[in-house]
Amino acid sequence: MKNTGGDRPGFADPQGLRRLLVAVYRGGKDGWRSHPGVPALLAFCQDKYGALARRNGQSPQDAVSAAFEVLAVPSILDADDPWAVVTTAVQRTLQAQDRAHRLLCSTDQARRLMHSGDHDIARFCDLDPDSSIPDAVERAASTPQDDLPGPATVSGTAGAEMTPLDVRVGLITVRTVLTATGWPPEVARVGVDYVCERLRIAGSQGTAFEYLRREVTPLQLLGLDHRIWVRLCRVLLGEPGQPGLLARAVLGERPVDLLDDAGLVAALSKRDARPVGVRHG
Repeated sequence: MKNTGGDRPGFADPQGLRRLLVAVYRGGKDGWRSHPGVPALLAFCQDKYGALARRNGQSPQDAVSAAFEVLAVPSILDADDPWAVVTTAVQRTLQAQDRAHRLLCSTDQARRLMHSGDHDIARFCDLDPDSSIPDAVERAASTPQDDLPGPATVSGTAGAEMTPLDVRVGLITVRTVLTATGWPPEVARVGVDYVCERLRIAGSQGTAFEYLRREVTPLQLLGLDHRIWVRLCRVLLGEPGQPGLLARAVLGERPVDLLDDAGLVAALSKRDARPVGVRHG
């Protein structure tokens, strides 16, 4: 049942909602099943929060569930504006559900991360062309390792002006190579996104690596031990004087070419061995 317009229902304003909830609660345990106004209230919530749900990658039904969770708590009657409480709660729940999906964790854990000060992981298919993350990846592809000797030369488009599309294609190449060498697709996606997000924040490969090798959050999210996580970061970012997988892919090397690099494949596929450098074949 959906609200198709016309006169607004009486519960659309804060006091009307309060009156309806009082009547529902007076019905006892069966109040939510027996009160005739409940279906219209839930349909109203679906209309009211449907667009918010879609913006957060959720369905309108998810918004209804989130709204019901707070409507069913009697303390909402004490709020000056019950609808404001519902709206805030629905927004936070939908954001947490979306982030839980992105980070491969529970909604409760995502809620805690939302208040921890940690930055969310960006999906590169969702990036705006003006995003600074592709810029950070491009810098990693076109400059040598921080304050270290040796050029980071890569065959392909080195020296050419890269576009956001080049960066996106390169990131798809990275994930393709990771999955081809045995990394689960979701681990490849989230791991690459996490490294690139930290690269964006740090602004340089060396600083990003020093930060990432001390990280514990990705170990929990991805189910990796510390040694494997450090290896993945080093493969993606590169060794001193040598470009990493991110740089090589963004500069135009194809998956088939990268998979012909025996050193790269060994670094990625021998996940139980001691970390090794990424070298050209």
